[in-house]
Amino acid sequence: MSLKMADIYEEVARMHRDGVAGVVATVVAVGGSTPRGAGAKMIVYPDGRTLGTVGGGAIESTTIEKAREMIGAQPTLLSFDLDDDTGMICGGKMDIFLEPIEAGPLALVVGGGHVGQAVARVAKQAGFRVTVVDDRPEVVSEERFPFADRRLVGGTELLGSEISIDDSTFVIVVTRGHRFDRDWVEAFVDRWPFYMGMIGSAKKVARTFEHMEEAGMPRQTLDRIHAPIGLDIGAETPDEIAVSVVAEMIAVRHGVTDTAMLKEKPEFKGRNRE
Repeated sequence: MSLKMADIYEEVARMHRDGVAGVVATVVAVGGSTPRGAGAKMIVYPDGRTLGTVGGGAIESTTIEKAREMIGAQPTLLSFDLDDDTGMICGGKMDIFLEPIEAGPLALVVGGGHVGQAVARVAKQAGFRVTVVDDRPEVVSEERFPFADRRLVGGTELLGSEISIDDSTFVIVVTRGHRFDRDWVEAFVDRWPFYMGMIGSAKKVARTFEHMEEAGMPRQTLDRIHAPIGLDIGAETPDEIAVSVVAEMIAVRHGVTDTAMLKEKPEFKGRNRE
């Protein structure tokens, strides 16, 4: 079965969704006799595998080599003289544009209530890949989360199977109750994400932390949790809370640490959990 251009676009979308690195090589200009015309595309994976072609032979080998070198770097343009540069007998010229596939960091939204729905939507708009998980099938529906990359039904048993956590993952715990919040936070102890935030007022967070510490969770681990979650901008509604949460995620992502002054009034959260 021949490869269609739609296959390339679908694979790029999958790589972006799943956080897979790579480079898209596109023939953007040709002159004279060339093996492929303008618009031809090829995906280059980190291990050298490819999907599609920009012409084969020496020109493709060079393109693959250059693409693998620039994964995660800035886009660049390669120009080939098929006689002088590659020894091919076509006699033409080709320009190939190399564009890295940039997959945004993963935002795992734990809880599909009103706050979770708003956080997922704003995080997606801010460039995060979004996975939403809740143990209620009717809550994690395509109708409620059409913008989510993945919608999962279940609890902490999904960790390690359906849900993979690494040091670039952002976890937002906004379940329907502090008992569920605690279960999820405790489940992440052995697979700590880049960012962990938990909803709740200052008093409820302190009480939850006290119970977790009594159960054996180290204080230094609890201190790494952003709770109450989000920057204190006086948020009240789920949409306002979502803005405060994603703003904090962006600040953490870019290494902005001077956010303490925005947390002087931590009582503004904990409402509108659902």
